[in-house]
Amino acid sequence: MSLLFPLKYALASDATFTLPDTSLRQGIRWKLPVFLQSNGTVLQKICTIRMAIPKKRLILHDALTEPGTLYTCKKTDITFLSDGDEYKEYAITCPNPLLDSSGIAFYLDLETLAGIDSALSIKVLSFSIGDSIQDLEQIGGRITFNDPFVIQASTEGMDINSPNPFAYTTSFNYYVGKPGDVQFFLYGSQGKLIKEFPVERKIAGRHLFTLNVDNPMDFSSGVYIIRMKTEQGLYHMSMVHKK
Repeated sequence: MSLLFPLKYALASDATFTLPDTSLRQGIRWKLPVFLQSNGTVLQKICTIRMAIPKKRLILHDALTEPGTLYTCKKTDITFLSDGDEYKEYAITCPNPLLDSSGIAFYLDLETLAGIDSALSIKVLSFSIGDSIQDLEQIGGRITFNDPFVIQASTEGMDINSPNPFAYTTSFNYYVGKPGDVQFFLYGSQGKLIKEFPVERKIAGRHLFTLNVDNPMDFSSGVYIIRMKTEQGLYHMSMVHKK
């Protein structure tokens, strides 16, 4: 499995992003490298990559830099751009210039989710060097899920929350296929964990979950992700908070 993203510069140089073969398991966090290869055109320039992450099987938690990565900043700037039906779009930028033109730019901190899709694609939408947006041609980017292949039980999942958008409180029904532990997690649009709810033992069937905003002034408007973890799989849903 690989991601190949050749980028054609105006000066006819090339850049390639590569994601090496990786064995993916359900519900596990993965640190996946994004590899950049080009000539010296990018040296001492701030680079930004816009990416689209499939929603059904992947959650983007972070873009990590380590000693030796081309993104030399301690913390990347991840900007949430949009939430479509199939993809979430992000811009990943380092405020420091690149010091080399070949190597691992950064690592994507991703989590794989249970689902019926056996293959999805990560997309690079644009690549900019400084203020100049480069022409882009993508080859590859397909990820397969077969270790193991997990199918969501038809009797498990979450209904759409109501009201949506919400200001102070919102509720939704959720379904448990088999008796077991259930836990909910609330994330911001960029994958930051905001609240981890207690584990509860539930019988099979329909249940109600209610989210209350204790202090609306500290709860900014925007897209949030609620994730449900059961003994059969992981499920997630987007919701919108509007003050």
